[in-house]
Amino acid sequence: MSRRCLGVAVAAFAAFALLLASCGGGDPEPPSGSRNISIATTGGAELPAIEVGSGRRVAVLSHGATGTKEDFFGLAGVFAEGGWRAIAYDARSAAREDDLRAAVAYARDSGATSVVLVGGSLGASLSISMAAELEAQAVVSLSAPASSFDALEAAQEIGDSIPMLVAVAEGNQPYADDAVKLADALGTSATIVSGDGHGAGMFRDHPELRDTIVAFVDGAVTQA
Repeated sequence: MSRRCLGVAVAAFAAFALLLASCGGGDPEPPSGSRNISIATTGGAELPAIEVGSGRRVAVLSHGATGTKEDFFGLAGVFAEGGWRAIAYDARSAAREDDLRAAVAYARDSGATSVVLVGGSLGASLSISMAAELEAQAVVSLSAPASSFDALEAAQEIGDSIPMLVAVAEGNQPYADDAVKLADALGTSATIVSGDGHGAGMFRDHPELRDTIVAFVDGAVTQA
């Protein structure tokens, strides 16, 4: 391989590694007290997941395209500390709608009376898109692409009928611009933090964002 080709390959690999690193804020260890569960989906598939906390208010956490449930281990723990039950699951790349439906169905079948959807990147677009169908009480969007799953069109239809927190890092383009569009459609303002972290990757520079998220859904969902 020529030096030029080798240089191009190294640069491409570095860019890909940076993309992967920016998409997740994964914690290697599950939160204290979490339970490994399996969520049944259509066609007999089973989704690996963790569940932590207790109660009838449940947060369902959907990762991004290159992410895993581990991206939300830290946030799941903060939800549990705040009196919520949290479910973080590994989604299949080609069946995300079915998988989110299955995760919400599991939450309700196991006692949830209030469900909030929390997503990072592609999982955030999915959460916005399916919020009305799944009768979510609130949504948290972290760096959602506005075009994926027709999230912007869904936001325009929802308006202010479902409380939503739209968060993004100011240097994470084009998602920062997308967040402003989504927030405008929802009749709210985007929560913009410094840096360029994407999705759950924002937690690395802004761990306090986890507390902001739980405080938001606490205000949006009555105690149950």
